[in-house]
Amino acid sequence: MAIRDELLIDLINRTEMEGGGPRITVVAEGVVITGRLAAHRHWATQIADRLGDATLPDERFAEDFVREAAEPLAYPPEYLHLQGCQLISGASSLPIALGEFFRVPLSGVSAWSVR
Repeated sequence: MAIRDELLIDLINRTEMEGGGPRITVVAEGVVITGRLAAHRHWATQIADRLGDATLPDERFAEDFVREAAEPLAYPPEYLHLQGCQLISGASSLPIALGEFFRVPLSGVSAWSVR
């Protein structure tokens, strides 16, 4: 996002205030990704909860996401956070189903659409 996109920033900020956002499709580095806009704290907390499951070998990483969830929000935001993501197209080694949560730097977003 070479040019600061105030409308996208407004969508992210409203999502942060209200806790949930619209479905959005973004083009980042030539890859098209779709998912639901998620609040930063929700995104980080959900990942921490999943990694914190004592039956998983990755539980030691949960504390990193707990710390991330506690970080104060930056303005303007540097990232948009998605949940329920899918790769739509792109010359990439990313899997079609990207997983439940994904983080995209705003500096890499060249286009977006809300649906």
